[in-house]
Amino acid sequence: MSEYSTNENYAKAIRHKITSTAKSMLEGELSFLSGARILASLRHEFPGGADDRDFLVFVAVDSETDHFPLGEPCKHWDKQSLEQLQPEIQLAEERARAFSSPACASLLNRLGE
Repeated sequence: MSEYSTNENYAKAIRHKITSTAKSMLEGELSFLSGARILASLRHEFPGGADDRDFLVFVAVDSETDHFPLGEPCKHWDKQSLEQLQPEIQLAEERARAFSSPACASLLNRLGE
């Protein structure tokens, strides 16, 4: 049996995941690069999200930075290689914050959290 008993429960869970991710990004608890990857992947789970301009911001960030190892994959990288990438990753993070903060705020405003 599914974890979600109805489509409505599934929709609420997706909405919560979207808003909690956007909020965590804005509050500095989650990197904008990691958050963009999450939100880009959730756009097809949200009604109208595939072509939604806020979600497309995260798709753009993810597309521009998908070559960076983030999270779990970092464990499999050479430490020296990761250290060499850090300045580039940090710059991408700063750009992602500037570019996607308004989209995070918009999602929170639209989805009511």
